[in-house]
Amino acid sequence: MTKLTKKIQQLDQKKSKSSKLRKQTSQALKSAKSLRRKSTSGINSIQRKMDKIHSELDETSIIIQQKLAQRDSINRLKDSIEERLNQEKERKKQIEEEISSVTGEAKKQLDFTLNTITEQVSELRKELNSRNLTAKKISESIDYYSSQKSKLSNQIKKTLESKPTLVNLVKSSKNQVAKLEKKLPSIINQDQKVKETLAKASTLLKELNEKRKVSRNKSSRKKATERKRKSLEEKRILQMAKKLAAKMLSEKRKVSRKPKAKRKVSRKP
Repeated sequence: MTKLTKKIQQLDQKKSKSSKLRKQTSQALKSAKSLRRKSTSGINSIQRKMDKIHSELDETSIIIQQKLAQRDSINRLKDSIEERLNQEKERKKQIEEEISSVTGEAKKQLDFTLNTITEQVSELRKELNSRNLTAKKISESIDYYSSQKSKLSNQIKKTLESKPTLVNLVKSSKNQVAKLEKKLPSIINQDQKVKETLAKASTLLKELNEKRKVSRNKSSRKKATERKRKSLEEKRILQMAKKLAAKMLSEKRKVSRKPKAKRKVSRKP
């Protein structure tokens, strides 16, 4: 009985340790899975972010190419306008020189031509100013999108810097999960066996205690019965003794009540 109680105490301690180990291993597995899930989610998030940045970078590069093409076109138009403007200025100078040496109808004709050229020069200057303004806006736009492109490139660089860390976390957490998933069933099985053994030992101890209790109850009842029997026997003997004493007393009284016989006097002859 003492050995069984001691064994139960040992099993109970073993159960506490195995349950604690099972809980710790389960928690470690849960944490490893959570880390793997978060790391994988982080990598997927980085990939989505990278895809978005690359898309924006491609769009920005296309816009820059378009703006550069527009600027080149504007510059060609400006060169053409400047060339025409220089030509018209030269013609105007020549006509102004010719007017001073002619009179009459020829002078009128040259005046008309000079006015026409002057108007053309004015229009060309306006157009050149307009093209210069457009070229300036395009250059500013190119500078803006070039700055955006640089920012996007830096974002890609910074984003890629965090990826190796997450990849290592995914790898390490994946290995940890595999290790714990392999280890946990054995720990659970061991914990279950300890619980079953403890339950059987506890049941056996309970049965033994019940038997001892029943045995003590039987012994108590037997002793009580024996005491009762002895008490009844003593009462019976006492009653018999009382009856015998009463009988003896009664007989004694009867004897004392009988008359004494008279003695006969013998006469002498």
